[in-house]
Amino acid sequence: MRKVFITLLVMLFVPLFLYSQELQVGTGLQPNPSGGGDWGANALILNFEPIGPMAGVSTPNGTIYIAINDTLSTTSGLIIRKSTDQGNTWTTHPNSITNRINFPRLKMLAMSNDSVLCWFTYGTQVYRWNIMTNAMKAFDSLNVNDFDVVKSSTNSVYLWITTESGGLRRWGSTDFGMTWQNTGYVASLSKNVRMNMSVTSDTLFAVYRGYLNPVPERSMLRVAKYRETAPGTIGSISFTTMTDSLAFRNEFDVIAANSNVWFYYTEGYSGAIDIKCMTSTDNGVTYSAPFLAAGNPNTDEYYFNIGISGTTTKYCDFIYYSDSLQSGGATNLTDKLMYKYAVAGTPQTFYGLSQISQYYPNWSTRNYKPIIIEVGGADVGTAWVGGSGAGRKVYWNRFLLTKTGNNESQTPASYKLSQNYPNPFNPTTNINFSISKAGLVSIKVFDILGREVSTLVSQEMNPGNYNYKFDAKNLSSGVYFYKMEVNGFSDVKRMSVIK
Repeated sequence: MRKVFITLLVMLFVPLFLYSQELQVGTGLQPNPSGGGDWGANALILNFEPIGPMAGVSTPNGTIYIAINDTLSTTSGLIIRKSTDQGNTWTTHPNSITNRINFPRLKMLAMSNDSVLCWFTYGTQVYRWNIMTNAMKAFDSLNVNDFDVVKSSTNSVYLWITTESGGLRRWGSTDFGMTWQNTGYVASLSKNVRMNMSVTSDTLFAVYRGYLNPVPERSMLRVAKYRETAPGTIGSISFTTMTDSLAFRNEFDVIAANSNVWFYYTEGYSGAIDIKCMTSTDNGVTYSAPFLAAGNPNTDEYYFNIGISGTTTKYCDFIYYSDSLQSGGATNLTDKLMYKYAVAGTPQTFYGLSQISQYYPNWSTRNYKPIIIEVGGADVGTAWVGGSGAGRKVYWNRFLLTKTGNNESQTPASYKLSQNYPNPFNPTTNINFSISKAGLVSIKVFDILGREVSTLVSQEMNPGNYNYKFDAKNLSSGVYFYKMEVNGFSDVKRMSVIK
């Protein structure tokens, strides 16, 4: 398991203020079919099927925001769902965009001043929307085909666009995208762009199609590397051609941390789609030969997303849709949202293969791919559109636990809740517990007055020894109690938060 291997302008005709109605959230979710303790029970984000893609972000205070193309739950077209309890429950953010159309490209950034920015395309233009203030600003270019946007450690924003005529251009901003500087042309013939700012070096990696093939998906893929030299300013370092212009490659992305770079892409046509990867351990100077990141006979692997988590140790989180191409309807056994991760230093080795979904993902022309949201420390969550007999809805799951005993000989003889360590702590601590028989496990945290302040675990779990890493960044200094209940067993321990 993971930690065992070490853990518009205003939009001219678009009214912007809408206080959306509250949405009903269902209960009674099925046990996780993966049977492991790494991922929790699926939670319902939205009771309706989106009409387009999603994007999400977690803020430093732990609030999670997800932008959803939605025309059914409210009178809006682009809504924000948010959670303040790590994804267990969701509410609708008061601000929304009322145009009831599909916004085909979304990206969210959490900034240092507590602003959350949602970037999207509307027609052939890019817009910047501050979901907190409801301020909207259109980017000047009117000829946008695709875009991506990232921020650096200086809270500078870098926007790259590909134009309808094929050019790849870039801009920098030091005021969260209100004004722009350091304009530059990257390539004259290109299409599509995906970017990542390395979380440890402020090196920007951008992968794009060298627009050389009449079939864009068969164009070569190139990685441009830039480095931030001053706030809002980046300088070119290198360009690397990663692939040929022969195979069909529909999706691609890049991510970096600790001198490690992961470049992912899909390859092949329906019936034989795999996800391949090339890696670098020298910050993109050289790359490995392509290798299979996800691929099995008689399945298609696609709709992937990637993220970086961890503090000292960096993990590359990787989710994807495994489609068994079965005849007939999809089930949890045939269509799966899968997760695995790699560790910086050994980027080609993946661990922790798990099925996340209890509600099967679906391919759709609406292009609502699953999304990864890094939620702090070594924790990660994901949102996707899942199906069931009740139709398609938006679901959430989150990495919760590390199972430290994983085979028959390690099955505990009894239930046990151990004292957390370290104790006192600030802000994280470890809580170990053991389960001798499968059952519904509940671990909750209470303050000195007996009021519940957090639910750490609430799910069906198999026998084993587990570790939960508790982050108390949202709690004040003081004494707290954590209580475990399972199959009639109950125990309480005391812990202290010191800040």
